[in-house]
Amino acid sequence: MALCLVVIFVLQSLSPMLHPVGEQTGASELDSSQTDWVRFDLVDGVYSDAIGEYDHTNSLEDRPNIASSRIGDFDQYGFTASRPLPMELMQARPDLSLLIVDDSIRMEQARQQLNQIQGLIIREFIAPSGLLIQGTSNSIQQASNVQGVVATHQIPLALLIDDAILDVMMLTDGADALQGQAVRIEGWRDELGPVDSVELTDEQGFTIFQSLEEVSKVGLSEIIKWDEGRYEGLLNSDLIAELIIQPSVRSFRFNPQFTIDNDNARSNMKTNVMESYFTTDLDGSGQIVAVADSGLDGDHGDFGTRVVSSNDVIGDGSTADKHSGHGTHVACTVLGDGSKGGYTGVAPSAELYFQAMENDNTGNFQSPSLNYLMNSAYSAGARTHTNSWGSSAASQQGKYDSEAEDVDDRANYYDKYYNGREGLTSSIRCWKRWPRDRDSFSSSHCKKYSFSWQSSKSLFWCT
Repeated sequence: MALCLVVIFVLQSLSPMLHPVGEQTGASELDSSQTDWVRFDLVDGVYSDAIGEYDHTNSLEDRPNIASSRIGDFDQYGFTASRPLPMELMQARPDLSLLIVDDSIRMEQARQQLNQIQGLIIREFIAPSGLLIQGTSNSIQQASNVQGVVATHQIPLALLIDDAILDVMMLTDGADALQGQAVRIEGWRDELGPVDSVELTDEQGFTIFQSLEEVSKVGLSEIIKWDEGRYEGLLNSDLIAELIIQPSVRSFRFNPQFTIDNDNARSNMKTNVMESYFTTDLDGSGQIVAVADSGLDGDHGDFGTRVVSSNDVIGDGSTADKHSGHGTHVACTVLGDGSKGGYTGVAPSAELYFQAMENDNTGNFQSPSLNYLMNSAYSAGARTHTNSWGSSAASQQGKYDSEAEDVDDRANYYDKYYNGREGLTSSIRCWKRWPRDRDSFSSSHCKKYSFSWQSSKSLFWCT
């Protein structure tokens, strides 16, 4: 909210509403001399003096008996698909079910009852009234009898497969066309993040146990393990249904594609001149900022001795900025001191923890796992993590996927100050399409607990 207010203050000087009626401002940008300087200071202890109260009252929930998923709607009576689905992927996953919970009971109360069932775990909430559960057949049967549950549905395999792959599967010989494609198999997550295996035992002793690593060896070749429960590889089996039916598999998708662009800020902001609008005593002293980007030109000169660590996070053996120069450009913007570039960054006294994501051998931009990037940065002392890149795949724009969930999950986890954590601020660059709309946001920006930004004098979206 504070970031949005700062931008509003700046835009006030550009608003035509501030000029008398009839005054000609012209179509060109206003001269910089007409822009007022803004100074702001932070008051020590302003947050520690805040007092709040917890509202213990309960209110009735008014929600329809429906769960709207990516592939269609589940209600009391069945499932209605919202897109074409391959028949072989309508097969049910025996360890999963979707419960429809009516508003006669609060969703929180339903969760509490389900959490008491041995051998069962709630995996997802599908708004407004659905809970995706995993468990043994016995525990799922018990769940269907919980108060407020008005329907129990089997889960088709298609729900666990990305739309882009479903589109290919709809084609004749679609499964064959996927052979050799780079894909990712991902597992479930718990309160600490992604996990590599599932293990559930009900009260009768029946058990579900499986490692995702073993599943990946069956369906993939040239496997890369990016994180717990995150495997990339080349698909070497046309038995996709047999792969997705395994209980350790949460999702199956193409390998994410990322892009970086150096050439959009100037045109989007409609400026050719560097201007400074803010003055403040804050300079980043005592802070470590993590930058995840292509690579770092270590002898650039604007960093001095402030590079705490430069890390190869994709395994190509290099942290250099060999191809694009994007990572050095971003790092200078964040904390360059201007000794060589001529302009200081936002926090010129902060220290830099860098994570190199560009493969020097191919020039490809890769991401191991946002969960891994943020965890390792926090462990190194960084409390701000910036990512000036996004998804290049149009099919991923505006979607809430595992990248978005990673950002939400880590921000939520590290903000639990009462457990001794110190918070982690994450910023993600918005997608480059112009004019922008909400559907053009890449998936990692569709999160709840962080903010996205884009370069424009006239438009700023805060999420």
